Amino acid sequence: MRLSLWAARVLFFFLFALVTFLTLTPDPENTEPGFVVTRWISAKLFGSESFADKVAHFLGYGALGASVFWADLKLFSRRLGAGAALCVYGVLLEVLQGLGGVRSPEVADAVCNMLGAAAGLGGACILSHLVGGRRSG
Repeated sequence: MRLSLWAARVLFFFLFALVTFLTLTPDPENTEPGFVVTRWISAKLFGSESFADKVAHFLGYGALGASVFWADLKLFSRRLGAGAALCVYGVLLEVLQGLGGVRSPEVADAVCNMLGAAAGLGGACILSHLVGGRRSG
């Protein structure tokens, strides 16, 4: 395995663990300081910081979706399969989040998870084609 592919896979699994941890953390107030960037993005895009949580979901899963592409992870011999599995995982984590009793699942968060994963995977694929690198699959 090439070093770059190995590094991309390590990055994917690190991001996967981080997103899982942040989604299931029982005390979300401990993660609040990390939302400075997402509050800024939310304010710029929507004129309000109130969508910072949704931006965080989108960006987190966007990073995961892009890393699926660069790590060449496949399910059913297709990257699209791995991307679809990531979308399902984002929905399942929202459901699991509600089981702890401290946080509640939100449909909007699940939608942002799915849209982020799809945008990350699609964006990485488009970037790859523009640069003339790897084929999608």
